[in-house]
Amino acid sequence: MGNFNKYLYLLGLVFLMSACKTEKNEVFPRVINEAITSVRDKEISMTYQISSLGYTKSGVRYYKKDNPGQGNSVEAVREGDIFRLTLNELDPESTYILVAYIEYNGNTIESEHKNEITTTAPFPEDFTLFWPTPVATYDETGRFTTVVEGKNLQDINLRDLKFLYWMDTLHMDYPKATKNGTYQINLSGYYPYRDGNHMLRVLYKEKEIIGQAIDFVYKGKDLAINLKKTHWKNNYPAICNEQVYYFWEKSVSLYDPETSTLQNIAHIPDTMRLVPMRSVTLGNKIFFQTQPIGHILPSLEPDIYNGYELFCQSFDVNKREFTKYYLSRPQIKEAHGYSNLAIFVHNNAVYQTYTLTMNSRGVKNIVAKYNPTKDKFEEIGTFDRNFTSDCFVSIKGKLYALGIANVFDQGFNIGYTFTIYAVDENNFKLTELYRIGTTNQTFPHAAVSAINYNDEIVLALDVNNFMIYNISKKTLSPLRSNIVSDHTYFLGMFTYKDKYYVNYESSIYEMSIQ
Repeated sequence: MGNFNKYLYLLGLVFLMSACKTEKNEVFPRVINEAITSVRDKEISMTYQISSLGYTKSGVRYYKKDNPGQGNSVEAVREGDIFRLTLNELDPESTYILVAYIEYNGNTIESEHKNEITTTAPFPEDFTLFWPTPVATYDETGRFTTVVEGKNLQDINLRDLKFLYWMDTLHMDYPKATKNGTYQINLSGYYPYRDGNHMLRVLYKEKEIIGQAIDFVYKGKDLAINLKKTHWKNNYPAICNEQVYYFWEKSVSLYDPETSTLQNIAHIPDTMRLVPMRSVTLGNKIFFQTQPIGHILPSLEPDIYNGYELFCQSFDVNKREFTKYYLSRPQIKEAHGYSNLAIFVHNNAVYQTYTLTMNSRGVKNIVAKYNPTKDKFEEIGTFDRNFTSDCFVSIKGKLYALGIANVFDQGFNIGYTFTIYAVDENNFKLTELYRIGTTNQTFPHAAVSAINYNDEIVLALDVNNFMIYNISKKTLSPLRSNIVSDHTYFLGMFTYKDKYYVNYESSIYEMSIQ
């Protein structure tokens, strides 16, 4: 009887499910990767893509910004997976709104973006100018070249003609005649980025007459970084005396990369809190990056750590025991915080650096050095407040810092850009060696990791963006990776038995450069 009731229950459930109406959630295509490729006095050219096919037609609806009631539309021409179109007979020096659309199953789907573009000043009648091939090539130093072409260029005063990459004026050679009766001008400038598409502007008598999107393509010395996945355990390994240690799940483990086995050698006390991922080694000790003590700021009374607000830890691999070191005792009775925490070894000494930020007193970059005699970290000085970094590299007895520096224009701080400095270990004075970008176009990206690679500096800006700095030549070159990582986090680079490794959040790769 019990089985019969179960049968009736299941039969009813089947009828109930069959009676339910299932609705199909239809996924509509979207307009993606919109780009303005050219802007002139009476023309605007544009490209875009569609996320999925099945459309009836597609194009752009456009109207003047000050007169949205009177609009027009132009259908796009499909070339592969790219849709192209040009709007003609526009008014010079007028602002237009461009909205790409798709017609799909009787519905009109508009782009989420409204492109606001202003046409240029009227183009002069006494000469023509265009890019025969909208491409610029750049080398490992960032210098790029491109070519423009036109007619009657020999008849105009070149002082009236100006080519700009953002706000930087490009160098312009004298026009040279071609076999087809036109003239060409070679342009050159400085470009701090990777391959991409960027707009160049042309001014004539201080009025913009052309905006042209250019593809920047790397043609410099081609260095490749090869990453080969290993069977190393993930997380962050600490290397000491050519042995590998892992600190996780309340245990210290000795790791054998050959057999991929772990041996538990010590327990991490509950009082140790979190063991940071960044570490360095000196002698038989593994030193970990400093971290803030958890308490509410501002601290009006000395806390249980006698007023200290930063501490770090070390692990002695012989004694197999931890030691705590307390740093920073400002006793500041106002809101403040710590950032840019770094740890490194230089000339057989361990250093920790950090930035103290206070509302009323600004920023202070502080350096602490480990004193082995007293077995403690001591504050030894500060360094330039206009530079922030958590990447320091020691090479052949010299120290280098990689980070971002403030950019000033006429005394005003207008942003920051990637910079490499030589560091005087005696007073931590910074001497600038290399800077990416210009006042008008900065490169506001900091290195997430750096390492001494055969007496050059290999640095990573993100999981797929590696570069190498040649100290003697003072050149920074991109490294072409043999893989495209789908990782999110970059946990650094390290060496083990004369080999170099890259550590992502779940995989470790052996690294080589050719």
